[in-house]
Amino acid sequence: MHVHIPFRGLEDVEIDWREKFERMLIAAQKAGIDRQVILGLSSNNEFIRELVDKHRDKLIGFVRGRCTDPKAPAIIERFIREYDFKGVKIHAESNWPLSGLLSAHAIFLKAAELDVPVVIHSWHDEEGLTHEARTLIAPEGFSFPVRIIAELGRRYPDTKFVFAHMGGMWVKALDAARPYPNIYFDTSGFDPERGIIESAVEMIGADRILFGSDAPGRSYISQLAKVKYADISESDKRRILGENALKLLKEVG
Repeated sequence: MHVHIPFRGLEDVEIDWREKFERMLIAAQKAGIDRQVILGLSSNNEFIRELVDKHRDKLIGFVRGRCTDPKAPAIIERFIREYDFKGVKIHAESNWPLSGLLSAHAIFLKAAELDVPVVIHSWHDEEGLTHEARTLIAPEGFSFPVRIIAELGRRYPDTKFVFAHMGGMWVKALDAARPYPNIYFDTSGFDPERGIIESAVEMIGADRILFGSDAPGRSYISQLAKVKYADISESDKRRILGENALKLLKEVG
């Protein structure tokens, strides 16, 4: 549910990001991953479209929605309807207090109208941390109070949200999401810490957990290990590793 273009290559003409992505596809195949959701980052929706068009059997596109762009809902609708993208990705444009994230109000309503999920970069910033500790937890500054998870679930019951990285501070994030069936989490992009997947299944159920790697920022294998070696049932592993995503994206009946 969560990979990116090797985006630093986009800034350097000497680095062929397309070749790098081809290597990512080979690595995914070796890991047993059949299909990947590739998320728009920065302003590279057209790059995502190029890759999806080339690898329709392997990639599912999500369009980047910029919270501050009044044209974002129209862009999202075009990519969903014309190019068969399956969802929306929004990312921090600055630190996200609630008022800042709600600038995506029109995006959330458009996603509900189109019945597609919204993936939100999330990394809970523990209140009261020193500047040094906060920088360690979220070095890019992309963080927000965990209460936003519950607030979005309550305000937008018709919008399906996928909070990436299990919310960062995963115990608090999962607890905040318990009452809201429209909130999902992906498993991407943090260390394969023991007990995360087991706690998620116990707290909100396996049906709301989606496998993601955050490749190329993390390796497929290390992220798969969190699920494959979790102390949960084989049926729950199948849900997390693919069945839930296929259902959410309406790729199966």
